[in-house]
Amino acid sequence: MRIAYPLLWARPSRAACQEQTINTVAALARGGADITLIAPQGRGDPDLSADDLRRWFDVRGDFALVQRPSRWAGERLLLSLLWLRQVFEDPEVRNADCLYSRIPAMLAMGARSPRPFATDHYRAWPDELPALRPLFRRTARHPSCLGLILHSHYAAESYRRSDVPDTKLLVAHNGVDPERMRAVPARDAARAALGLPMKRPIAVYAGRVNARKGLDQLLALADLRPSWLFLLVGAEDRQALARARPNVRLVPWQAPAALPPYLGAGDVLLVPAASAPLRRHRTTVLPIKIFAYLAAARPILAPRAPDTAELLADGDTALLVEPDRPEEAAAGLDRLLADPALAARLAAGAAARATGLSWDARAARIAEFLEARLATPQASQ
Repeated sequence: MRIAYPLLWARPSRAACQEQTINTVAALARGGADITLIAPQGRGDPDLSADDLRRWFDVRGDFALVQRPSRWAGERLLLSLLWLRQVFEDPEVRNADCLYSRIPAMLAMGARSPRPFATDHYRAWPDELPALRPLFRRTARHPSCLGLILHSHYAAESYRRSDVPDTKLLVAHNGVDPERMRAVPARDAARAALGLPMKRPIAVYAGRVNARKGLDQLLALADLRPSWLFLLVGAEDRQALARARPNVRLVPWQAPAALPPYLGAGDVLLVPAASAPLRRHRTTVLPIKIFAYLAAARPILAPRAPDTAELLADGDTALLVEPDRPEEAAAGLDRLLADPALAARLAAGAAARATGLSWDARAARIAEFLEARLATPQASQ
């Protein structure tokens, strides 16, 4: 299967969307797909190769990369619409079996695609933009649309409520590299390697550190439990730096291969117990960090939320608390520290749930879906 995969960006970064894209693409290539990334290159943008991306994201997979001179790099709607117009004329697209991307504008422009197309999304766009539901439905039902690949059942349900046929919806959870996560060291070994205190309880958060990710709830929790050390891995936000507490240690972003010791060092791994990331900002749906948390086999403290409920079950794979109630989250930390049996049970449950949540497993599901849809492109019309 020949796949053309256009990117919106011209420079690799630490954004989770880029990490998700390249890990998916690399896994599809490992599974046998002939896949080519198409990147816009504006004035001043670097010359990139597929090897550059493999090194930056620390992935294996024989995918290709071509750069096209363009002024349209970026995620703003107008830029992405203009870039898609250019992409549709690209020979890599016209010679491919299908066009696959995670460009939201495909939900509007897909009917103009010269090849069958599929889109990869994490947000529940029909719920966020109800006025556009007829457009999303019309695009999804178009004969050229192979389907929508969603990262969660939470997002998929929003398209079902908009009358997108089930046959055109695939939920393919994100994943981790199991080999890398098998390198998560034991707690004391991890702390020794990182120079962390051996006896102090440590809670770890790994991900972007900003208001949209629930920073306020993390800091409120740190205020309530000064005896704990809160390790925030991925700190790049100046506001976070300005508001740090004495018991909060900010660690710069870590390359994927360097992250396992930080996860191993924690008594508890934290998902901020905040409602804003999903309810207000809508930019966090089943965050990618959860897959690494599960595979790290450590107790997880997280909020009750409709998206994460797909993977985090209270008392089984995590200890869940009500969002926006830091006192309840603090009590959860106390409970996990005082009850080693509970902590061990949650860690074992997390590890068991991580089974099968790999990038290769995700790619296999996507490839099977695309091949089946290519064989019957109008089956659900």
